[in-house]
Amino acid sequence: MEDNIFDEITADLRRDRLAGAWDKYGRYIIGLAVAIVVLVASVIGYDALRTGQREAASARYDALLTQIAEAEADEKITRLLAFSAAEDNGYGALAQFSAALTHAEEGQYDNALDGFDALAGRRALPDSLRDFASLQAAIVLLDSGGSLADIKDRIGDLAEDENGLQPMAREIMALAFSAHDQPLEARDLLMQQIGDSSVNSLARDRASIMLQSVKGGLLALPEVEEAEGDE
Repeated sequence: MEDNIFDEITADLRRDRLAGAWDKYGRYIIGLAVAIVVLVASVIGYDALRTGQREAASARYDALLTQIAEAEADEKITRLLAFSAAEDNGYGALAQFSAALTHAEEGQYDNALDGFDALAGRRALPDSLRDFASLQAAIVLLDSGGSLADIKDRIGDLAEDENGLQPMAREIMALAFSAHDQPLEARDLLMQQIGDSSVNSLARDRASIMLQSVKGGLLALPEVEEAEGDE
């Protein structure tokens, strides 16, 4: 009986540590998503110069962003979704991304998940944008306590080699494994992240810090330097 009590206390402590890690780093990832959307906007904007029609859509989108810059979240979402419904082009998709991100930032997780899932299923979008939508859907599930199976379903093959979103996908899956009391799986992914020379130093530093939280739930783990020595 006492062993069961101590096991429960240990599990609760590990969950608390990982909840703290997610509070620190999960929100960072969502914030980073905004920067990625800006880059997407730049790509679409460059492409928009090719035709007058798309150039006009670009102007309408810029005007919308100016109009809603100081708006409350609900109004911002409503305006973005209305724009998306009216614009059958890249800027309409970008508005849909922005609406889903705003839902996530406001804690409206069901709406955010629906938005990202819808974007991931839009076959007219480039694969890179659909992958990005799937990644954001996984983040929403992680932030809202979704099931491990649902998170894995959204990540799919994003954590595989040759995918540009692999580092972020790896990080999200490591957090998901940790949150669902699978520290060994989390440890393996974090050590892969640390040992991957193609990953930027910021992501590797985050992985090193998160690995310390995972270590707290295990009796013994290889030191981080083992992965670093493989470079």
